[in-house]
Amino acid sequence: MKKLEFKKRKPIINGWLHSPCTLSAEIFGNSNFTSITVDLQHGMLDFNHCRNILQTLSKYSVYPIVRVPSNETGIINKCLDAGAKGIICPLINTKEDCEKFIESCFYFPKGIRSFGPTLVGINDSKYFLKSNKEITTIIMLETKESVLNLDDILKIKLLDVIYVGPFDLSINHGVLPEEIFRNNKMLKIYKYVLTRVKKEKKIAAIHCTSAEIAIYFLKMGYDFVTLSTDLALLNKSVYNEQDKIKRFLKNSLK
Repeated sequence: MKKLEFKKRKPIINGWLHSPCTLSAEIFGNSNFTSITVDLQHGMLDFNHCRNILQTLSKYSVYPIVRVPSNETGIINKCLDAGAKGIICPLINTKEDCEKFIESCFYFPKGIRSFGPTLVGINDSKYFLKSNKEITTIIMLETKESVLNLDDILKIKLLDVIYVGPFDLSINHGVLPEEIFRNNKMLKIYKYVLTRVKKEKKIAAIHCTSAEIAIYFLKMGYDFVTLSTDLALLNKSVYNEQDKIKRFLKNSLK
């Protein structure tokens, strides 16, 4: 899937991988997700796992994204060289932070990315010529400072997506994790971010923990929602199935 097609696929329903297991990637890749993100920041995986997962996802029509652990050129370059088409960068607080991230994603003259498409260039001899047009840049909004600087950040032309990280953003505002989707102050901030992002004609994204939460934000107007994570969905499924057995056994003993 090319960048233009990805950006037109609204709403974008994103899957999220915390597990190093390529079987999870196969299941997610064979689903109806528009994109799938490999999480190198909080996922239980390293770059080698990430590379293997990206290779697995390349068989499917999903758009491969990696959340890097930090705003560091080396790991951003390696993930792009391994086949990521989009990069999510956490903890972007200022315009300067965002500019540093953006320049790491692109070859000269747009940026400082080093040439070395080790894996992605094997079957694409023209990768260098088209790469600068195909990389999707995504920053996470996770602090008070980032919200205050949002208008300046949005002026950066090569920035494509603003991704709200509701957990860190809420904690940074003194709100407990269990309150992030029902606290009135936070709901107002999510709406404010959406309004500013839409005004600049960029993509508004947010991390969700369930289909119900994702639907809520799609109705609000967000273009891009993440439907929980692979491990969270597995945990929920196991709990729900066990609960059915427990209720059956409890009723059968009456």
